[in-house]
Amino acid sequence: MKVKVKHIKCDMSEKDRELMNNFIKFLQKKHPLKDDITIIFTGERYGTMSSGSRTKDSELKILTKGRMNRDIARTLAHEWIHEKQINLQGKKPGQDIGGPLEDEANAKAGSLIKQFEKDNPDKEEMMYESFNKKIKLLNEQILLTEKEEIKNNLLLEMKKIGIEKLPYAYSALNKFVGTETMNIHYNKHYKGYVKKLNKALSNTTLKYEDLEDIIKSISKFDTSVRNNAGGAFNHALFWKMLSPKKQIPKGEIFEKITKQYGNIKKMKDEFNEVAKERFGSGWVWLVLTKTNRLKIMSTPNQDNPLMNIIKDGGYPLLGLDLWEHAYYLRYRNKRDEYIKNFWNHINWDFVNDLFVSKSRKKLSESIARLIVENEELDPDIKKIMSRELQKIRLIPLDAEAAAEAINNIISAEIERGTINFNRTLQELMSLDLNNVSERSRYRFNNYFQRFVKSKTRGFDFEGMVTGFLDGTLATSLSSPFDVLTKNGDKLSCKIIRNTGERISLKSIRKSVGEFVSRYNGSQENKNKLIELSQYPNFLELLLKSENQDLKNQAEDLLNFLLTDITGLLVGVPNQQNMSVDLYYYDKNRIIELIKTPNLLKSGRTREAQTISLSTKVLKMDKTMVGAIKFPNVTVDQYREFLVGDEKTKEVVSLFNSLGERYGVPRLGDNIPQDIIRDLSKNERFKFDLKRLVIPKS
Repeated sequence: MKVKVKHIKCDMSEKDRELMNNFIKFLQKKHPLKDDITIIFTGERYGTMSSGSRTKDSELKILTKGRMNRDIARTLAHEWIHEKQINLQGKKPGQDIGGPLEDEANAKAGSLIKQFEKDNPDKEEMMYESFNKKIKLLNEQILLTEKEEIKNNLLLEMKKIGIEKLPYAYSALNKFVGTETMNIHYNKHYKGYVKKLNKALSNTTLKYEDLEDIIKSISKFDTSVRNNAGGAFNHALFWKMLSPKKQIPKGEIFEKITKQYGNIKKMKDEFNEVAKERFGSGWVWLVLTKTNRLKIMSTPNQDNPLMNIIKDGGYPLLGLDLWEHAYYLRYRNKRDEYIKNFWNHINWDFVNDLFVSKSRKKLSESIARLIVENEELDPDIKKIMSRELQKIRLIPLDAEAAAEAINNIISAEIERGTINFNRTLQELMSLDLNNVSERSRYRFNNYFQRFVKSKTRGFDFEGMVTGFLDGTLATSLSSPFDVLTKNGDKLSCKIIRNTGERISLKSIRKSVGEFVSRYNGSQENKNKLIELSQYPNFLELLLKSENQDLKNQAEDLLNFLLTDITGLLVGVPNQQNMSVDLYYYDKNRIIELIKTPNLLKSGRTREAQTISLSTKVLKMDKTMVGAIKFPNVTVDQYREFLVGDEKTKEVVSLFNSLGERYGVPRLGDNIPQDIIRDLSKNERFKFDLKRLVIPKS
């Protein structure tokens, strides 16, 4: 895609333009679009636009007059996300203000601005500079205090807390709480807290970075900020802690709960009792304390354990809203039943990720403190520790998270020169991961073992392909393709875990109706088409029809149905060979296969009208065939990697002693074993570490 930038009646300096060009490149990297777009920076409004707008022709118009660069960049990010929603993801435009598309654009725009500022600290001053230098050119007669007030008002406007998008439909949790409850809870209560919080923050001169920063330092703020910041933060977490489908506790959080409580049931029982004991409104929490222990506690009103006014708190990993507005429409006065049903709708994947990130952060903060505070530490050791203290993180199976993780690893390996991979589909067919760096070998091996056993309906395969090809996932379930590659290929990606499965390309019921309505042949044939379209095997009936005109329609229908895909990529996990075997069919080959007798499979109902093929196609001609080869790590190698030897035990012991001195118990036991292994090979490091730990005689 190409971006064309125009400036119409706007007073932009060269530095302003350079800043916006950098931000546009940042947007292209974070959210690539499908088609070319035009960005118009304008000094005057068009029509009814307020600060920005987009047209059907992919023109983004951004108002610059009297606005700071940060404000303008946020508007640009907002309209950019709308462009992606509508033209790439196929979402339907909603109302101008409010609605899910608007909420998502608001949330992502705010997040993008913060990330850009974090990545580019040198541009902070430019971000807060007005295009027309309004602040600097205020009349000399205006008092300095008035100038400062104007500046602060503009800064506060830019730092408003955004609204988190609800990660599922209002009806998705219907077995737990009803649609009406979720609608009111999200749109009235949660959005109300955010709105009131921003109003309260507009009256404060206190500095803050984001919502979590406010929560952690809540004692500095007044009661209004405390109540509404708590409501905004608690609910933003709560939405993510819930899942429409029942999940089983697993991962490091499961191990932690089992180790500390004995089993999950004991933890649930204590959680339930604490929830029942909360009188009136409030929350109950599973918390990770500062000492890396789990703790169950409750807080009144909208307080939470992260607030610095809460004694012996910590980071909330799991929480349940005990306010009546969260459950009363369904449960009335039966709050115990609401608490009981909560356990069937927990997003344990999110809770585990939260636990992993926060527990590792606590560890890294402790180690960082050791490094910074220890004046005796040799400068060379500081460099080694800064470089080596990195945790091997598991590649998740969730599509979006897996795509991001794999993309980051592959980008790093390409930069290191361990693999030669241009991120094309053709090269994916012969990708060998055995030569990646040591840490990446273990990550990919572990990922493959879990991928083989995964049952996530192929979303994990889509994430894998997206990550390797540096592509974009189709976010709409109704999208005909699953992955958009950086080369513009639209791939339908399917995983086959046993030969009895079907290869389903897409649902065609709606498309069939549209195709039939467009038919302009004889009325007799149209009536026949309408009649046949009621059957689940509609496409098969057309292909076998003795009516030549109807048979010809089958060919036209196939081209119509497959308009928005480039080809089909089928993956078959091969545990024996440590590979995912790949079979690629371009669109022309797909049409030939569908027309081949006995390969097309039909659903049982009209609602189940799909294009599905028998796995027999895997034995027929393909456009391309190959495999992704994953690293094969033996049990002995894992044992050496994870358990270590006498040298690693010595380093663990030294770190434990060092930790005791600085108030970090069992520091060595908590440092990842791969890091310990690296450090144990450095004799100079061990010598200096001993010098720090062993008292001088």
